[in-house]
Amino acid sequence: MRNFFLVGMIVIFALTGCGRKEIPQADTSEPLQLINLQHQKALNVLQLRFTILGGVGPVGYQIDRGEIDNHCNCVLLWRRHYEQPPIPGQKDVLLVKNVKLLTHEREFVFRIRAIDSIGNLGAWSAPMRARADEI
Repeated sequence: MRNFFLVGMIVIFALTGCGRKEIPQADTSEPLQLINLQHQKALNVLQLRFTILGGVGPVGYQIDRGEIDNHCNCVLLWRRHYEQPPIPGQKDVLLVKNVKLLTHEREFVFRIRAIDSIGNLGAWSAPMRARADEI
C-alpha cells in the first residue's frame, strides 16, 4: 500500500509539475510596418521600393495580385504572387522588388505586407494598379 501511494504521488507530481512555470512576458517588439512605399511602372515592370521596420527577428514580405474586372472596375480575387520569407538583413533598409507585368490586355492590382520570423503580419498596403504597356 505504501509503494502504491508513493507511485501515485510521483505520477501526480509528474503530471502537474512539468512544463515551464514563469510569469508571461509582454511582447516588447515594435509592430511590423512597411514604410516609404513607392511604386513606379516602366514598360512591363512594376517596381516597388519600401522599408520594413519592427517585428521579431528577421523580416520578409508578401505580395498579392488581383485582376481588375472591366465591368465593375473591382478586384476579382487576390492571390499570392510572391513571398520573400524572413531573412536577416531586410529590416531597416531600402528594399526593391520588380514585378513583371505579363500582358497589356488586363489591368492588375498589387498589395504588399511585411511578415516576421514568428509569423506576425503587418497591414496590407494600399492597392497599386498597373498594366503592361503595349509594344
